[in-house]
Amino acid sequence: MSGTTFYTHAIGAPKSMASAATNQTQPRPQRNLYVQMGRSMLYGLRENMVRTIWQPFALSLGASMPLLGLLESLGGFWGIVPTLMQPLGGWISDRRGRKPLVLLGTTFSTLGLSVLVLAGWTHNWLWLLPGIALLGGLAIAFPALDSLTAESAVPEARGRAFSLTNTFYALAGVVAPTLGGLLAQRSGFLSVLIAGTALEALTLVALTALLRETIKPQDRRKLDVAESLDMVRTLLTPPDRLRGFYIAITVDAIAYGTGYSLLFGLLSRSYGFTPVQLGLMSSACSLTWAASQWTFGKQVDKRGTVPFMIFSELLAVVIMIAWLFVRSFPAFLVLHALWGINLAAWMPAFLAWVTNSVTDKERAQEMGRLAAFRGLIAFPAPYVGGLLYNAFGFRGPILFNIVGALIVIFILWRWVGEPHRPLAS
Repeated sequence: MSGTTFYTHAIGAPKSMASAATNQTQPRPQRNLYVQMGRSMLYGLRENMVRTIWQPFALSLGASMPLLGLLESLGGFWGIVPTLMQPLGGWISDRRGRKPLVLLGTTFSTLGLSVLVLAGWTHNWLWLLPGIALLGGLAIAFPALDSLTAESAVPEARGRAFSLTNTFYALAGVVAPTLGGLLAQRSGFLSVLIAGTALEALTLVALTALLRETIKPQDRRKLDVAESLDMVRTLLTPPDRLRGFYIAITVDAIAYGTGYSLLFGLLSRSYGFTPVQLGLMSSACSLTWAASQWTFGKQVDKRGTVPFMIFSELLAVVIMIAWLFVRSFPAFLVLHALWGINLAAWMPAFLAWVTNSVTDKERAQEMGRLAAFRGLIAFPAPYVGGLLYNAFGFRGPILFNIVGALIVIFILWRWVGEPHRPLAS
């Protein structure tokens, strides 16, 4: 089944299927699915261009490896800013709608990229602090974006739905990292940041014009202060039925935040890899990710989520062990291509597990709470990784990552089962 055909069937499901799905917020708009694919493509172009040169760019302004880790701890994927933004964004999104949060997050990231341009323009690393913090503000949109995707497919097809949006992101990543590396090598890091800012601004305009709200006006709720305080108090107390999964994902964030999150900086500092080489590595990863994502998504829907999360962690361990014994660019290129298979197995399984474990009315809030639980505990990990590099070199943070991944495998195998879909709201 082609991607377009799948989306059409997911929206216009047979009446027998639609009658069973009593917890839908409203009919699923097909237009939103195409908007989501376009948004994933634009975001993939921007993110892969900028992410490829971000760590070498920060180091070029005089940042040390511990400082680079501190910046990642502030606004990187596992950073404190995204950690705090996601539960807030999820809670508001479930009450006031998805679109406002998506637009707010994209506005934050546009401003953040503009500040990074200023850092490059002035050659002053201090601007990196507000820039990366604002860029991390994009995370306020993540629960709303994932909820939009989940609400565009029946539960039995959500693995494929997330696979398709991830595929468009990965397809952009086939070209964008190498393009960013070449642009940086020929015209400097600043040119890549300017291009990234333009792409993010274009994304903001397109989403404003095309994205449709999925929360009905009559289903919107007031932003009650008492409710918000209850939400804050429960950030570190996951529901009993989700506790094993929360713990596994948090250990995962600590492990990969300490090691993998600093990989390009480590390769740049330890082995002198150029922006073009780092771009080619990212492109190879995205190519295998895009090529295998749809297959893994179908298998997740057919065979379950947990086996594919375990497979992903096992493959990552094998790849990281190989990192400890190779130094050449061709070897890292091949290994990073294999990393794309790891991502293709993990993403649809992880997202399908979460979205199938909660009802529509609590989905964005629960995804935000998961991010907060994980991030509030794991956000110092990149800084710790920088300290491990100073103490032990390249192998320090990578060995820590390997041990953490093995612990995650054990937790998933021992304490995490397939999601039990809750009763409709």
